[in-house]
Amino acid sequence: MADKNEIKSWLEKGTDDSKSLVGMKWKIEEGDNYMVLMNEKVPFVIYMAYFDNYLEIFMKTGIETAVMENQPRLAVYRSLLILNRQVDLVKFMIDGMNEEIVLRADFEISSFTREELEDALNILLSSMYVLVRTLKLEDQFNRIISERMFMMVQEMLDQGKSAEDVKNYLVTKVGLSNEDAEQVVNKLTAKKGGVSTGMYA
Repeated sequence: MADKNEIKSWLEKGTDDSKSLVGMKWKIEEGDNYMVLMNEKVPFVIYMAYFDNYLEIFMKTGIETAVMENQPRLAVYRSLLILNRQVDLVKFMIDGMNEEIVLRADFEISSFTREELEDALNILLSSMYVLVRTLKLEDQFNRIISERMFMMVQEMLDQGKSAEDVKNYLVTKVGLSNEDAEQVVNKLTAKKGGVSTGMYA
């Protein structure tokens, strides 16, 4: 059983040059039943809340729907419903009086592992990439969201996963379309082969 102290130990022993999210050096603020994780390489604060039998890991997007006009707000809600069917593990929600969009993943504490935490952080950040693209908000968000997505894919390729395996992961776990998944993988495999001049070329 991974308790709060064990999970904290995974996160506070990191290094600045780690390619994995769990292996990064996190600044941690904590209370009785929660932790707040911050890292300069990650564009969003990550929250972890502990309950008797389960753990919630979530990110706040800063996108508040309560201030939107009715039609745009309904369009956003529809997009969130579609994403909830499309993306495994992550819930796309609205929370608070300002109806802020929040991304959350839940886990049973009894069987939670370091590998699951790595997967959860990767999928949450990748889901943010999907959300931003779906709502056409790319210009309002730092490029680092996309960069983190490409870093995750590059790490999978470096670990020996085939391009097809990575594409399947992006489609089935992250929720990218087949076309977008192929585009992401092709950019990195082309770059590795010396064809592309940059990540966004």
